[in-house]
Amino acid sequence: MTTIKVLTVGSANGKLAELFAGVNKINNKFGPFDLLLCVGDFFGEDNTEIESLISGEIKVPITSYFMYGERELPDIVKERIASNNGEFCPNLFYLGQKGSINTIHGVKIAFVSGILDSPITDLPNTVDILLTHEWPESVTNLSTQNLPTNVKGSEHVANAALAVKPRYHFATSEKIFYQREPYQNSPSPHLINNDDDSQMQFGHPTWFIGLAEVGNSSKSKWYYGFNLVPFVHLSPSAFASPPDRLTECPFIKRKRGFGDDSSAGNNYFWNTGDTSEPSTKRGKRNNHEYICNKCNNPGHHIRECPELKDPNKKFGARKPPKNYVCNKCKQAGVHYIINCPEYTCNLCGENGHLVKDCPNPYKSKKNHNKTATPPCWFCLSNPKTVKHLIVSLGDEIYLSLAKGPLTDSQDKNISQVPGGGHVLLVTIQHHPTFRDVPIEDQVNMMNELEKYKSSLKTLFRKYDADMVIYEVSRAGGTQQHYHLQVVPVPIRFNSNMIREAFVKEASDSGFELHPTSTSLPSHYFKVDLPEGTSLVHEINPDEKFDVQFGRKVLANLLGCSERTDWRACKLDEEQERLDANKFREAFTPYDPMIERS
Repeated sequence: MTTIKVLTVGSANGKLAELFAGVNKINNKFGPFDLLLCVGDFFGEDNTEIESLISGEIKVPITSYFMYGERELPDIVKERIASNNGEFCPNLFYLGQKGSINTIHGVKIAFVSGILDSPITDLPNTVDILLTHEWPESVTNLSTQNLPTNVKGSEHVANAALAVKPRYHFATSEKIFYQREPYQNSPSPHLINNDDDSQMQFGHPTWFIGLAEVGNSSKSKWYYGFNLVPFVHLSPSAFASPPDRLTECPFIKRKRGFGDDSSAGNNYFWNTGDTSEPSTKRGKRNNHEYICNKCNNPGHHIRECPELKDPNKKFGARKPPKNYVCNKCKQAGVHYIINCPEYTCNLCGENGHLVKDCPNPYKSKKNHNKTATPPCWFCLSNPKTVKHLIVSLGDEIYLSLAKGPLTDSQDKNISQVPGGGHVLLVTIQHHPTFRDVPIEDQVNMMNELEKYKSSLKTLFRKYDADMVIYEVSRAGGTQQHYHLQVVPVPIRFNSNMIREAFVKEASDSGFELHPTSTSLPSHYFKVDLPEGTSLVHEINPDEKFDVQFGRKVLANLLGCSERTDWRACKLDEEQERLDANKFREAFTPYDPMIERS
């Protein structure tokens, strides 16, 4: 089964240097990607950078395809692609006005450039990816996510999406980032095998993603990366299990524009023989016919809407002050984070509330409790997780004092940081390693990690300490939960002393530590030193690596070798709570998750 890494970006509007600088950064950090798809307007009003692209001064690092949105292509571009069979420069190809292609990786892509003023009737049925400039009309129907703008969308694009049945659909016209819950399609005839009971007979799901413009001032997300196994390499049984939060098709009441798989008498997606369109007008009628003005769901009047009784959604509906900046999408004065279309709770996977207010914290977003593996002690969805040690809760990461800490809060010679200062940075969702984090979540997670690291470093310096971070990562495991160990070390131990201690202990243990390279191996131990450099040991798959290695080195360095084993350092709950409260009080002024006006 061939997995392809695809990166999509929104309208560049001629900002080609900025675009490919960003693409290079993303590719180096999360790639390598096999394919780059540039949606919307690749060129803009200012096209002074075209010559730099042609000359090779601006390099295209990935096989890339572009289209156009609101603006026609510049004449120089039209001439060049006409004379080079669609190739504008090395690695960069023009898709066209409308049509489809099959890449060398087997990815089937349908595309529609520009603004549609008439139906499209000649796109293929069932593709991996659909690219359009315009959003489809009604795409927000049946979605629980709120948007900061009113979306009109295109009826023709909606009809195209309904018939093409893409697995992913990207559009740019609204110039904001929006990731809709997946919706179900009707099954395509050539994907149905009546002898295979494992198939999802209602059809494969579609993910719709709206992309913001490259370099937009509101810092809205303009790219989206994902892994894709093309249809050509999939069996129909791959869709036997529906994804989380799957909705019905948002275009359910829309007539098909073309490519209807049903009989001639069935003109609607859901039709079972009655060709008359059901009434959806709002007004006085039976409850089962009435559509609520609040949540857009049938079956109740607005005064009975559950959302009106939800205090979190009431809060989210209020308009924030102008100086309030949403931590998720970075827009100012538009909405509280609780109502951000990009925000979902990392405990239960729902939106409308913050992680700390989760009404169902034991419902894991990834539903790991379905497996037979033992409960994870780091997962907040585990009722037995020691939550009184948690100091700060973000959207992707939580900060907790370590159980059985290396630094004794009572020994000021080891640490003067209140509560001791030995903390963990832990992902809220269960990910065995950072590599297992979905690509689209890695940037937000890394940003949050860096904020926490910066805040901890500032706090530690206040108490004459530097920060040492270490981690052990083994790919392929399921029981481990990705986290970083953060330990304050008195400034009398400089980076060279700490480095020498780690290198010597590694040598005595029969392995070597090396300066980190641009990419990490699949299995590794890594330590980050105070001056910003890192040391890495690649762990062989069959190597019996001591997971307490980092703690052992620091315990010996600090002169408390008796604290190498965390189990020998466990405290009673009363002392744990006391240390957590002391550290929380000291950390609060630096906590990046506390919104300050």
